[in-house]
Amino acid sequence: MLLLSSTGKPAYCQFGALILHHGLIVSSYGRQFIVEYQGQQYQAVTKGKKTEFVVGDKVKLNLINDKQVQIMELIPRENLIYRSDLNRSKIIASNLDQIIIVIAVKPNFNQNFLDSCLICAESSQITPLILINKMDLIESAEFASKIQQLYGDELGYPILELSAVDNCQQLMSYLTGKRNLLIGQSGVGKSTITNQIFPEAKARTAEITKYETSGSHTTTSAALYHIAENTDLIDCPGLQEFGLFHLELTEFAEYFPDLRNYLGQCKFNNCVHLNEPNCAIIAALKAGKIQAHRYAFYKRITESYKLKKNY
Repeated sequence: MLLLSSTGKPAYCQFGALILHHGLIVSSYGRQFIVEYQGQQYQAVTKGKKTEFVVGDKVKLNLINDKQVQIMELIPRENLIYRSDLNRSKIIASNLDQIIIVIAVKPNFNQNFLDSCLICAESSQITPLILINKMDLIESAEFASKIQQLYGDELGYPILELSAVDNCQQLMSYLTGKRNLLIGQSGVGKSTITNQIFPEAKARTAEITKYETSGSHTTTSAALYHIAENTDLIDCPGLQEFGLFHLELTEFAEYFPDLRNYLGQCKFNNCVHLNEPNCAIIAALKAGKIQAHRYAFYKRITESYKLKKNY
């Protein structure tokens, strides 16, 4: 229970002994964070050198004063999303209900990025939504039709088409009652979407900048906005790649909804579905039951994983 002074404000112990529970990290920058507690936001630092916290984390706090808190402990996460290259992993956000993957015909669409995001969502058991932005562009109609066929009709992923510069309100029905992560490559219009849905985001970004003390190159990793009751939007900076080296090689096929139906049907239990004899997935590919581009992506990430990790 929070102790109050005679003025009705929180009481602070000399050595910060007051422990607060269930604070929420709403922004991060370098080794510092902005934490929300009881409707107020505080500048936060971590205990010791531990900085493996991300936006969306629920944490236990030590209240220092009316502006600062110290993060003492992480409350167990329900899930998390992170990307990784060969050398390190970077957590993006946690405790999510939905991942909104924003794509557009311009700048150059990267199908591998979309496939990687979908695999990441599948591996974390988080619902993905493919959002096709910039539908006001002439070439977007053909692009959207192809995405709908490949990912909607054949794989069953939900897809929404919109033009963020005109109206994003149709997106709200997909967001309501959920904590949503907005993710996509640079230039696809994520910031426009965020500012359309939550105009206060610009002011929040400016406020966060005031906290940054590491120099002009500090970049906020993500920011959480309460856009409606029980509805949150986490905006993540634009990414160019989405590595999957944090996953296990033997699990890759499980995260492809079009491949996993054939798991357990191969001749060998340790089949990785590349060139093994009597592989059910390769047989399905040859029979036209699996899209060639999807298997090509699976093969590419599997071979890359084996090569770089000396599997």
